[in-house]
Amino acid sequence: MKVVFKQPTAKVTEVFLSVQGEGVYAGDRQIFVRFHGCNMRCAFCDTPQPDAPGESSIRSVVDRIIDADADGQVKVITITGGEPLLHSHFLKCLLPPLRDKGYKIHLDTNGTMPDKLNDVIDSVDVVAMDIKLPSSTKDRHFWEEHLAFLKVARAKGVFVKMVITNDTREEDIDKAVGLIEGVDSAIALILQPASEFGEFKGKPDNARVMEWQKRAQAKLKDVRVMPQLHRIKGIR
Repeated sequence: MKVVFKQPTAKVTEVFLSVQGEGVYAGDRQIFVRFHGCNMRCAFCDTPQPDAPGESSIRSVVDRIIDADADGQVKVITITGGEPLLHSHFLKCLLPPLRDKGYKIHLDTNGTMPDKLNDVIDSVDVVAMDIKLPSSTKDRHFWEEHLAFLKVARAKGVFVKMVITNDTREEDIDKAVGLIEGVDSAIALILQPASEFGEFKGKPDNARVMEWQKRAQAKLKDVRVMPQLHRIKGIR
């Protein structure tokens, strides 16, 4: 009897070509694969979740990527969400053939699922990891998860992003900086002042942002203040 193995599927919201708006690769031309769903509900989230799309196959996502890269000039694919590691079973099958085609894979993640990162880390080139500050997200802390995640991500290129708001507390900044320093003080930290949009009005004071950068620079080698480019310029 012939055994038929079911191919994995996932809810992919969109595949599109744009300019990276965050982190150390801001300004780079990339293809984005956005997955549906997230395990968090951050007060400042700039990616509201639409109605769930239908299931996509590996083949259909690869075809959409090829269509987005019509001129063949794109070198990087960013896997984003939502939280893409909710679909790690799908990523394990999707990422290797993309790398075989010569693409570099950047994973944009909230940094709370170290076990799922471990499942796909061999097929990832760069990890753009959030540290979620509880005073900013209005959620519980994820210090243990973030530490375990960063230890796995360190095997590849990794940088850390932290969204800061007018509610961010100094002790949260210090805790996050100490966490990064304990793994590797050379890991870049991006402080992202929250952008105001919709009902969210939590933009932090510029003087506080500069003071937080100064405090972080006392322990880390690369600390940058970088607002979200796509919010400022209205880029998708």
